[in-house]
Amino acid sequence: MVVLLHLISILVGVPNLLVVRGKQYAEEEGLQDDDCVEGEDASWAIKKWILTELDKLQKYEIKYYETSMSLVKDDEGSSWYIVSDGWQGSFYYETGKPGQERVGAYLYPDYSTAIVGVWRDHLLVSGRPTYLVEACRSGSVWTLKFGELEGPIMTYSPPSHFSYGVHPLQRDPYEARTVEVWKSEQPGGEDGLFTTREVMSGEVLAFYSGLIIYCESSLRALDRRELSDEEEHFRNMYNIALDIGEEDDNLCIDIPPDMGNDVNRYNATLGHKVNHSFQPNSEFVLFAAHPVLGTIMALTALEDLPPRMEISVNYGYNFTSEPDQPEWFRTLWKQFYSNSESDHEEL
Repeated sequence: MVVLLHLISILVGVPNLLVVRGKQYAEEEGLQDDDCVEGEDASWAIKKWILTELDKLQKYEIKYYETSMSLVKDDEGSSWYIVSDGWQGSFYYETGKPGQERVGAYLYPDYSTAIVGVWRDHLLVSGRPTYLVEACRSGSVWTLKFGELEGPIMTYSPPSHFSYGVHPLQRDPYEARTVEVWKSEQPGGEDGLFTTREVMSGEVLAFYSGLIIYCESSLRALDRRELSDEEEHFRNMYNIALDIGEEDDNLCIDIPPDMGNDVNRYNATLGHKVNHSFQPNSEFVLFAAHPVLGTIMALTALEDLPPRMEISVNYGYNFTSEPDQPEWFRTLWKQFYSNSESDHEEL
């Protein structure tokens, strides 16, 4: 074990010991001297502290692109940058100042999966995935111990109109622990997105990234073929608005169907594999602090979900105001609202 402060080069080897100084952290969690928790208990201890104790801590609110972070510092120099009240993970740095390269970790929203490496202004210079194995208190110091660093060396690499940012088959370490694509249980469904572990309400389930385009731009600018409505719906099946709230930007995330339909060609994120439901158990949200991809979209749970539960979301199509919708959606719309009216009449 070595302390992160002694990291010389990410290419030589990243240490797997994070020292989190600050007596307040240990006291508020209720841990005594030399108390340690491991595995899921360690992750839950950190998650509980962040999600339930944050309002009691002295903190500073910081604007971070399309979201905000809460900065929590102690007198010995370590700092937490907690994103979106903890629901979108947290950055932790042992030392260093903003604007400089410094060693630290990003903990995903499960507070188990992590990327440890070198960062500059919360942008990953170079790091590798790992996971939290132990959280201890010794005296007035929290110690977070991580497992072996595995997988490829990662760096901040946001998507663009011509690039996915990462290799299309480089799976996100958080998603790899949280979701998988199996045969859908919905009538007539093909692929579906399922949980592989218990997920609490409000927690991120999966990410949605792809190519970044202007929503009004033509995906077939030089293609002279005339496509039917159904062919256009098929081409745009994995196109979603990037909800950054800026009308002038009007950006969308797009995955061409030949990529999105085949997880053997694209599985860098899996949010596009979620199926529609008028009674969904998840919703789309903006995720502005992905350690590699930056600002993308994500799915969050609307309720506690057990393992092997199929995830669903309301696509937000409106058949009443925009009747030009895919045939499958028109069928579901009519079935759902026909049943809803029948149930209302029976009441």
